[in-house]
Amino acid sequence: MKKEITYDELLDKISNKYILTIVAGERARERARERVERGGEPLPLTKYDKKDTEMKKVFKEILAGKVSYEEEE
Repeated sequence: MKKEITYDELLDKISNKYILTIVAGERARERARERVERGGEPLPLTKYDKKDTEMKKVFKEILAGKVSYEEEE
């Protein structure tokens, strides 16, 4: 049985729900741009299942620590 990604797990990586939404959205758009530019699947940062949705792929990247953010001062 596959383990589901929970909201709490994502908040452990990025503690602010608003920033989490922005980071996930930016990464999803980046993946879409890569798909258009390369004419195929973007370069994977983590392992995916074939049936994973784009957002699930982004969430797996966040949980793996491959996607994060830096605060500006």
